[in-house]
Amino acid sequence: MIKLSKNTPGFFMPNPVEGVEIPEWQSVREFATWWCDNGSPICPPSDTVNLSDDATSFSLFRRGQFQVELYLIHPDPNLPQHGHPDVEVIKMRLDTYLSSEHRMIKTTSKEASSTLFQGQTHGAGINFKETGGMNTGFGLLAFQKWKDGLQPTTVAARWKGRTVGPKQEDLIRRLTPEGMVQSGYADTTGAP
Repeated sequence: MIKLSKNTPGFFMPNPVEGVEIPEWQSVREFATWWCDNGSPICPPSDTVNLSDDATSFSLFRRGQFQVELYLIHPDPNLPQHGHPDVEVIKMRLDTYLSSEHRMIKTTSKEASSTLFQGQTHGAGINFKETGGMNTGFGLLAFQKWKDGLQPTTVAARWKGRTVGPKQEDLIRRLTPEGMVQSGYADTTGAP
């Protein structure tokens, strides 16, 4: 329920986790399941928006080493094969579709990916900026478990592989300054 203030013309959103038991998750899959089963609460930290060459990300929820980011993938993205050192990731593409009664269904028709562990890679391996063929963007949830001792930021800055462009390279330099960034490639493996 949205609470209206008597003293101002605006309103305030309720605390989305008020009364919700937040457990100690052991895996990113446990976290993703909890987040989805509890109404996908949005509790963004203050450092929440990041911009890269092919996407804008927004941290929807963060607790300890666990986080879910919403990625707004721009049309014709560059999707190279890459990994996320020291971060376990599950991705889920978002769709909203109409039921046979023409009612919107708040769900996704896409199944969540398996967990991407240390040393594993993902990505289409295609630069649609060069090849064309994906002239619409899409939403993507990235559920994450960051290694103990690391400050969660964005998985776009914990990267090993070909980069998507200069904005991402600048993001990596800013958020993971100990990582190695060269034109077109980054490796943050071992960066604190």
